[in-house]
Amino acid sequence: MLAVGLLKLGWLADFLSAPIVAGFLSGIGIIIIVHQLPRVFGVTAGGNSVVQRLDALIHTLGHISAWSMVIALGTLAFMTMGEKLNARLPWALGAVLVSTVLTSLLSLSHHGVQELGAVIVGAPTWRLQWLSIHQWGVVVTTALTLVVVIMSQSAATSRSTADEIGVADNISRDFVGIGLANVVVGMLGAFPVNASPARTTITRLAGGRTKLVGFVAALGAVALSPLATYAHAIPLAALAGVLLFVAGRLIKIGQLRAILRINPIEFSLALITGLGVVFLGVEIGLAMAVGLAILDQTWRSARPRMVEIGRRKGTTSWEPVDEHGVERVDHILAVVFEQDLFFANSGVFRREFHDLIVKSPQTRHVILEAVAMSDIDYTGLAALSQVFDDLVRDQVSLSMARANDAVKMKLAKSSDPVLRNLKHFDSVDAAASDALDHPKR
Repeated sequence: MLAVGLLKLGWLADFLSAPIVAGFLSGIGIIIIVHQLPRVFGVTAGGNSVVQRLDALIHTLGHISAWSMVIALGTLAFMTMGEKLNARLPWALGAVLVSTVLTSLLSLSHHGVQELGAVIVGAPTWRLQWLSIHQWGVVVTTALTLVVVIMSQSAATSRSTADEIGVADNISRDFVGIGLANVVVGMLGAFPVNASPARTTITRLAGGRTKLVGFVAALGAVALSPLATYAHAIPLAALAGVLLFVAGRLIKIGQLRAILRINPIEFSLALITGLGVVFLGVEIGLAMAVGLAILDQTWRSARPRMVEIGRRKGTTSWEPVDEHGVERVDHILAVVFEQDLFFANSGVFRREFHDLIVKSPQTRHVILEAVAMSDIDYTGLAALSQVFDDLVRDQVSLSMARANDAVKMKLAKSSDPVLRNLKHFDSVDAAASDALDHPKR
C-alpha cells in the first residue's frame, strides 16, 4: 500500500465513478445487515458468504430471542432519533451503555441475549519474526489479496466522503497513510486496516472532518481500557443495532434512484457492483464494475458522432444544422468530430466523413472544427490523411478551426504535405469567410 501511494497510483480510483461507488457502498451495507441479523435475532448462524449466512439463519428462526430483537431495534431507533436531535452527540455510546446496564440488571443473558464475552487488554508486544519459505508464500499471497480489497474499499470510501463533506481528496496520500499505519501495527500483531465505510460513515454523521477524530478515538480507547473487564456484558444485539444504523446510511437509495432516472446504463453498473460485492466479494464485484465501466467508455469513445454545423442566421455562430434558424453556407461543409481521433474510431471518422460528402455533392470547401479533438494518434493521422487526399483529388479545399497546439504539432510533423500545409483558424466563421473570399484556393 505504501508503494502504491508513493508511486502516485491513486489515479486508479478515477475509474470509480459515482454510480460504482454508490453500488459498492450499498453492497457493503447489505453485507453488514446480513452479517448482523443473527445477533439481532439472538441466534448462532455461521457461514462466510451472504447466501450461506441467510441459509444458516433460516434454520435457526425457531430459536429467536425477543429480548435481542428489542435491544437491537431499540438501539437503532435511539440512534435514529438522536441523529435528528443532534448528530454530534454520542448516541451510539449511550445506546450501548443503556443496553449493557439493562442486560446486567435483568439478567437477559438467561433469556437468549448474547453478550460480547471476555475482552483482553494489554500493552502492545513485538510480533515481528522471520518466516519459513512456506510461510512467506502464504503471507505474500494473502497480502496481495488484502491490497486489492484495501485499495478498493479505501478509494471508494475516501472518494464518497470527500464529495459529501466538500473537500478535495488525495487518494495517493491516503494510500501512503494506510500503508504506514499497517507497517507499524503489523509489527505489533494487529489486524490490517483500511478506510472503513462503516466507521467513516458514523464519524461523518457525528461531524468528524479531520485526523483529530482518530487521535481522540485512540486516547479514548486507552483511557477506557481499565473498564474492559466490564465489557463482557455488552449485548451483541446493541452492537448489531449500531451497525444496522450505519448500514442504512451506506445504502444509497435516493442516489440510486437519481442515477436510474438520468442514465439507466450507469444504474446497471451500480447494480452490478452492489450485487457483485454481495455475492462474489468486494474485489471481484468492484473489478467487474470497473471493467464494464472501462468497456462502456471505450465503446462510446469508439463510436463518436460526426455533426454537420451551419451558421445561425444573422450571426457568426455555427451550430448543428438540424436546429431552427441554422443555415448551410453555399458550397461549404463544416463538421465537428466529437472525440479524439485515434485507432478505435478512425474507421468511423472516414465513413461518416464520406457519407456527408456524398450527401453534399456541391461542396467545394470542408471545415473541420477540432475543438473536441484534443489529440490524434498515428492511426487517426493516417485516416485524416486519406480523407483529405480524397478531397484534394475531388478539388475540394480544406481548413481546420479551433485546433489545439498538440493537434497542430501532430499535423506539422505529418509526412502528408496536405496535412502539413493545412490552414488553421480561430473560429469556423473565420474559416468560412476565408473560403468564400478565396473560392479557387
